Amino acid sequence: MYNEIKMEELPNDTFLADWLAGKINDDQLKQLVSDTDFEAFQTLRNSLKKMQVSEPDMDKNYAAVKAKRIAANDKKPSGFLPFYGYAAAAILVLFIGLYQTFVFSNSIKTGYGNLESIALPDDSRVTLNAKSSVDFPNFFQCNRTVRLNGEAYFEVEKGSTFTVETPQGNVKVLGTKFNVISRPGFFEVACYEGKVKVMANDQSVILTVGNSIRFYDSQSEKWDNSADRKPLWLDGESAFRNVPLQFVIAQFETQYDREVVFPSAYGQIKFSGSFTNKDENIALQSICIPMKLKYRKTSTGKIVISE
Repeated sequence: MYNEIKMEELPNDTFLADWLAGKINDDQLKQLVSDTDFEAFQTLRNSLKKMQVSEPDMDKNYAAVKAKRIAANDKKPSGFLPFYGYAAAAILVLFIGLYQTFVFSNSIKTGYGNLESIALPDDSRVTLNAKSSVDFPNFFQCNRTVRLNGEAYFEVEKGSTFTVETPQGNVKVLGTKFNVISRPGFFEVACYEGKVKVMANDQSVILTVGNSIRFYDSQSEKWDNSADRKPLWLDGESAFRNVPLQFVIAQFETQYDREVVFPSAYGQIKFSGSFTNKDENIALQSICIPMKLKYRKTSTGKIVISE
C-alpha cells in the first residue's frame, strides 16, 4: 500500500536568475521548466517590472565623476562607474525578486480555541486548528512551500510540488487534500484525497486516500481512515485513534487555554475517542470517563486529573 515514487522537483533556481538577467530567452526557458512554472516565472517578472526601483541619473553622475577625474588627472575610462551603476540597479531588482520568492514573509496564526481558513496565492486553501501557525513567501507560485507549526487541513490545487515543512517532518504533494499535525514530539499525516509523500524520522512513506501515519517516541504507526471524509475538528470535534493520553490532553489545552496536570504514568495510556471543542466540562468527561479517571478544577483554574 505504501510504495515509494519519485516526486516532481522544483525548477533549478539558476533558470530564473539567468532568464531575468537576459542570459536565456523565453523559448529556452520553456525547454527547461514546466508550463506551470513558466507562467509563474512570467508573473514574477511582471511583478518586478512594477517595483519602484529608481534608476540613477546617469548624465548627472557622469558629469560629476568626469569633473573629479579631470581635477585629479585621472586617465581611467569615463564609462567605468556608470556601467557599475546600471549593474548595481539590476542586481538590486533581482535580489528583491528572489528575496520575496524564497523568504517566508507572510504569517497567519490562531489563538486558543480558534480556527482560521485562508486562501494561498495559488488558490490552495489552508484551515488552521487552534494554536497553530503557517508561513509562506510572497511569490508563492514560484515556491509552493509553507511552514507549519500546529495542525492544519490542506486543500492543494494541482501544479508544481507543494511542500509542507514542520519541525517534526515534511510532506510533499502535487494536488490533494490532507491533514497535518505537528506538535512537540508528535507528527501525524492523514490523506483524504490524492497522494502525499511523508518524510520523518529518516523514513519516506507514500500515503494514498484513506491512509494515515503518525510518529512519536521514535516509532511510527499506520492505520486506515477511509471511513472519514475530512478531519472532525473542522466541525468542532477533536478525534483520536489509539493516541497516547499526553497528546490528547495537549490538544485539550490548545482548545480551552487550560493547564492540565496528571501523573506522568498516565501519559502513555492509549486513548480512542473524541471530545467537543465547544464545551469544556463535556470535553473533560469525554476524556476521563472512558479512562476511569476523574478531574477537579483548582481555585487558580488549573485542571487536575487523577484516579
